[in-house]
Amino acid sequence: MTVDVERWRDVALQLADAADDISMAHFGGRVAARTKDDGSLVTAADTAVEAALRERLAVLAPDHAVLGEEEGGTIARDTPTWVLDPIDATNNFLRGVPVYATLISLVDAGEPVVGVASAPAMGQRWDAAAGMGARRNGVTAGVSDVADLGQAQVLHGGLDWWHAEPRRWNLLGRLVDVAWRTRGFGDFWMHLLVAGGMADAAVEQDLRPWDIAAVQCIVTEAGGRMTAWDGSSSALASGQALTSNGALHEQMIRLLTAD
Repeated sequence: MTVDVERWRDVALQLADAADDISMAHFGGRVAARTKDDGSLVTAADTAVEAALRERLAVLAPDHAVLGEEEGGTIARDTPTWVLDPIDATNNFLRGVPVYATLISLVDAGEPVVGVASAPAMGQRWDAAAGMGARRNGVTAGVSDVADLGQAQVLHGGLDWWHAEPRRWNLLGRLVDVAWRTRGFGDFWMHLLVAGGMADAAVEQDLRPWDIAAVQCIVTEAGGRMTAWDGSSSALASGQALTSNGALHEQMIRLLTAD
């Protein structure tokens, strides 16, 4: 590790304070929004939060690279990179649903080493740094010890993506048949529920680095795992997310990769 993760975690928490002030100033009322080329929505809060964080990082971490959902960039190979999702769950934000967050991560040598997920409308602030554990509102967070899918709560996001292909729909059916309980919380929140032990596994696809980096650090530091569906690479590298408490990971891999 080449970076001082404690120092940069503190910086990420400062950034989250600034982001919370901006997002909450927009939340709960009419918010200007437009549709991007990829079909997703972006609001005035998204652009304002990312611009403010980039402005602060230019002063606090001038030698680091930045990748953000709204202004672009890349994860640098030889330079620590800040990965920013100014408003994760923008659709929730637009409808006044409080389940949204600003996600802030520092990636070094391809691995998220700092992660902050700040959800001010829910009063939730999660943070982690490599080797230092994960916290929820300042209190140590940890995954569950459930080791049997038959006793597990598994989260899966929205139904539309699953229903788009017969094989995916069948996979979801297997989860429903095997797991004790399934729910579709979606976005950052389902992964943090695993990190906090409130759920035991979560499955998602078609993700971008800003969706993954911060929550991967938090889940990992909470004692869980977050990989591709087949376990062959990290979620950040693959764009897939199989998140679990660790004890269930191999069972989930077998289920998701079975013919």
